[in-house]
Amino acid sequence: MSHTLLDNVNIVIDTGSTLSPISADIVNKLNLPRQHTRPVRINQAHGNFQLTQICDVYLQIGQINKRIMMYIIENHLPYIILGLPDCSLYKLVIDCDKNEILQNGKYIINQHTKINNQMSLHIEENTNNKVDNQDGIVNTSEEIFPPLIVKQLSPPILSLLSEYSHIFPKNKYDVEKIRIEPTRINLTSDLPVSQRAYRTSATEEVEINKQVKNLLAAGLIKESNSCHSSPVTLAYKRDEMKKTRLCIDYRKLNAICKTDAEPLPRIDTLLDKLTNAKIFSTLDLASGYWHIPLHEKDKEKLAFVTNEGLYEFQVLPFGFRNATAIFNRTIRRILNKHKCSTFACHYFDDIVIFSNSLEEHYAHLEQIFKICEKENIKLKFSKCVFAKDKINFLGYEIKEGCITPDNHNIESIKKLQPPKNVKQLQGFLGSVNVYNKFIDSYAKIREPLNQLLKKDKQWHWTAECQEAFELLKNKLVTKPVLQLYDPKLPLHVFCDASQVAIGAILKQPDSSGNLHPVSYHSRTLRSYEKNYCITELECLAIVDALDKFYYYLHGKKFIIHTDHAALVWLKNVKNLRGRLFRWSLKLSMFDYEVKYLKRTANVEADMLSRHPTAQYIQHSVHLLELDEIKTHQNLDNLDNSKYKKINDVLVLKRKNLFKIVVPFSLRRKVLQNTHEQFGHPGTQKMINLITPQYYWPHINQDISVFIKHCDVCQLNKKKRQKRFGLLQTLPPTDRPFEYLSIDTVGGFNYYNSTKKYLHLVIDHATRYVWSFPSKSETTETYANCLKQVFQIQVPTKLLSDRNGAFTSSKFKRFLRNYNVQHLLTSSHHPQTNGKCERVNQSIVTKLKCKVNSSPTKIPWTKLLERVINEYNLNPHSVTKFPPAYLLFGTLPYSPPLTQNQFYPSVEEARKLAKQNTIKYHDKNKIKYDARFIDSPFKAVLVIIRDVQSGGACRWLRDAVAGMGPPDVLDDSLQYSKHPVRSLHSLHVHCHLQDLM
Repeated sequence: MSHTLLDNVNIVIDTGSTLSPISADIVNKLNLPRQHTRPVRINQAHGNFQLTQICDVYLQIGQINKRIMMYIIENHLPYIILGLPDCSLYKLVIDCDKNEILQNGKYIINQHTKINNQMSLHIEENTNNKVDNQDGIVNTSEEIFPPLIVKQLSPPILSLLSEYSHIFPKNKYDVEKIRIEPTRINLTSDLPVSQRAYRTSATEEVEINKQVKNLLAAGLIKESNSCHSSPVTLAYKRDEMKKTRLCIDYRKLNAICKTDAEPLPRIDTLLDKLTNAKIFSTLDLASGYWHIPLHEKDKEKLAFVTNEGLYEFQVLPFGFRNATAIFNRTIRRILNKHKCSTFACHYFDDIVIFSNSLEEHYAHLEQIFKICEKENIKLKFSKCVFAKDKINFLGYEIKEGCITPDNHNIESIKKLQPPKNVKQLQGFLGSVNVYNKFIDSYAKIREPLNQLLKKDKQWHWTAECQEAFELLKNKLVTKPVLQLYDPKLPLHVFCDASQVAIGAILKQPDSSGNLHPVSYHSRTLRSYEKNYCITELECLAIVDALDKFYYYLHGKKFIIHTDHAALVWLKNVKNLRGRLFRWSLKLSMFDYEVKYLKRTANVEADMLSRHPTAQYIQHSVHLLELDEIKTHQNLDNLDNSKYKKINDVLVLKRKNLFKIVVPFSLRRKVLQNTHEQFGHPGTQKMINLITPQYYWPHINQDISVFIKHCDVCQLNKKKRQKRFGLLQTLPPTDRPFEYLSIDTVGGFNYYNSTKKYLHLVIDHATRYVWSFPSKSETTETYANCLKQVFQIQVPTKLLSDRNGAFTSSKFKRFLRNYNVQHLLTSSHHPQTNGKCERVNQSIVTKLKCKVNSSPTKIPWTKLLERVINEYNLNPHSVTKFPPAYLLFGTLPYSPPLTQNQFYPSVEEARKLAKQNTIKYHDKNKIKYDARFIDSPFKAVLVIIRDVQSGGACRWLRDAVAGMGPPDVLDDSLQYSKHPVRSLHSLHVHCHLQDLM
């Protein structure tokens, strides 16, 4: 079939040719410029030869004019051959019945000449499509380069395929062994694994025997005498739509196989490598595991049995436990050896090649093909994709700088019906969870579904669950697009928190400069995290985001966007401990700048100023209906003589205002409705709201009483009154060792010593101090300290805080052995042990003076004894006597004149010291009690406790005392514990000042 070109040149349409050649005579006649290209080897009936030159030809057929590339042949053909790929450019269709050619549905060529001696050109390996039976392989040959796929490929790709056609196998058994050291199989037991063959149907038996025969012919297996044997079975193969996959059941062998710890590729890391690429190709290794040779001594371990005999693999089989790790290691080492990491990455048997331009991509492809040729790697052409601007890889659709979920997977999720049980729900969440980084607030959305997964939770599919199910599907169906991470662009982290979940978004500028999401992250709060205040939650969201995006953020400067001053709060918190300290330490690892997002705070103000009437109507509240008031006024038999009637409603006139008289039965309703619907206002605001419209006797007093008994106000409003608890102290004594106190000061590890704790014991009567430096604060440590004091005299009572060492059963047993009564301070109230706290300050201050004034770095433990002696020999500011004198009668120094008795006797001095202490306490109590009020708690039902959370935030929680009044101890001993039972049935020991 021909068509005249320039009056004397014909075109031959050859659908069997994979390229379009032009003779040298025509090129010379038309004076077309020649270009050199990579050699292409072609095949025809008269022999094989290479083409090395090309030229561009503008060719018009019908209404379509195109420029096509043609290969120059050194012959004298008077026509041009148009191959199948170029026929598609002109949208040509051959009507075989009428022997005519159509273009866009119209016949354009109806006069033609039949050429008897036509030349058919092919890439050489594409002509050899006969079944190869010489080795006994039956009907296994496949077409290497199918025409329908080839016609879509560009000439440079076709040229590469022609040159490296030998790396594409003719069938799945046409594989070679990679040039590596044979693989060893390591087992934990020397006992052989031997199993009988499974029973199979006649049809399956035929398929198994056929595949075994092919494996034998290909040299992939051989007959065996091994003591090992594993049975075979057939599995469903998707591309053949039937059970044709031969599988070996290696489960028992795998159980005694040593685990190979080869790291598997991370999908997110692979995707990050594709950031700036514009052109992609994906290559699939044909029969991947069969490329790996086995060590001669280990082949027998992988033997398998059929009903026809015992065989052993010569290469690595599918189904073996460590096959994935071995194969992955092999491909990884090959790519690293040839330094391909800048343009190629792999995920098991899939290799992705990525480049910034077509020219660069062709060079990268050729380099990979050379590696495959050198290493004996075969590629499966039917699963390869070449030089595309968009590919599907690992369940994602990837194109320049963007990533979206794979359409096929999304369609599968879209068709899912609501689950009927937990197993189906787990399957749905597993499918969706793969794409959780595409879904904003993912954790918060799926929270209702998470509740159904809890242990012992009864299955109940609610409307809320259905809404979450549909929302998750819709989020994916709308094809969310993420931008691939680019290390050259600035990073922005957006964080937020709620009482249910925390979330974050990592963003980078796109080509237009707008911030576009790179990844979403969210998770539900754990049970203990739900107790955090909002500031801690916002801080947790930031820390969690930095953990999630660590690999993107570490070592780079980035911006954190938040609508809460969480980071400023964390930086200003003093004495960080526990999680706050860990968070602060983690944040210090990053280089970040904080930008605060402005909430739409002015919108409400604008609405108020523009639409005052509408806003008033929206917030109007009707406390009582007139008909209801009439009915209850009649039932209450109010004194009509005091009031007037307007529209049958009793009213009271006051200053030209008519106030409705509220009967007794409706008064609580008026109070409750007003208080709840106006946001729990205080007493005066309630009076201002109610009294202009309503009246009843003693209304102001009733409002005040109602406000004081509102549980919500008591729990949530800040108290303006003085705090409870007048000053009470242990009774002063003049007898030494009646009361001892013990406490610990820490933080000495920087003072040139391995001991970082200082334990102090104080005698209340004399203020004498014993000191014990230590490396720890355990029960044994405290017991050893007290034993040394008890050698002088055993005390009557010992006061300490609630340190775990003091409340342990071991410490209690220690004191019982000495018959010492143990007193514990209130929780979070160190003032209870005020004597120790004050002595601690004095000792530490004196010790600092000694350490810092010393010319040499003397350990603080060596200076401690001198400091304690100085303290005990100095007259105390309260008792007016030195502690050492009151306890042992030791004077600070010898008097120069022996006749001067400047201190009375020890017994007299102790009495005077007691009197001085009483005077000091009385004076101090007057000042202290001016700031507090007496405790009203005797036997009450509800106690409110003010709970403080490590300086982070303050909130109020209620505490109810079980079935009766709480255990409020004698309020005269306000320093002691006050156990209260909380709503969670936990005993809480607190000081009276913490009760509201």
